[in-house]
Amino acid sequence: MRPMRPACRYALPLLLLAVLACRKPDYFPLKDGQEWRFAGISELNMSEKPDQESLAYTIKVTGSAVQPGLGRVYEVRVTRNEEPYMAFFVRKTKDAVFVLPASHLDGFEPTSGWVKFLELPLREDALWYGDAERSVSFDAKVREDIEIPAGRFRNCYQVRVLAPAPYRFTFWLAPNAGVVRWTRRFSVVRFELLERSRR
Repeated sequence: MRPMRPACRYALPLLLLAVLACRKPDYFPLKDGQEWRFAGISELNMSEKPDQESLAYTIKVTGSAVQPGLGRVYEVRVTRNEEPYMAFFVRKTKDAVFVLPASHLDGFEPTSGWVKFLELPLREDALWYGDAERSVSFDAKVREDIEIPAGRFRNCYQVRVLAPAPYRFTFWLAPNAGVVRWTRRFSVVRFELLERSRR
């Protein structure tokens, strides 16, 4: 067997690096057991750090299964101050992320069907409707870098949910991290990522 030429020895690692560099970032990553923890911070005092005792949310992917005609569907549960708050299902295609609210424990009625949460790939100034009735729409604004307790995130999309109150809010999506910040319209509290699991 002939030994590998020096140039060939480096070709495969360089090819793998090139493929990884060209991969499109996932702005809504989902894996079983993945978890995000958020804390509220008052926008009246922007220098204030999130307080561990303030309003806190945890979002966790509790499991997934392949459903006929839908593909893989993930179950996601949200707790607020460690109490159950809401649950929903998520499915992804190459063109979109869809959400189906299963329950909302805060007195709001869930929607009746799948809502197109994201149109993929994300791009600046994109606008899409969540349902056929156009009762909710979304728009992706500029990409920006943000600094939050979980670290610095580059190229975050700011996405606005244009819907009746109390569902009108804005969230920031970071590549390969998902939601890292959100705020409701007319609220003085924003929620920022404290930590996330990296499963």
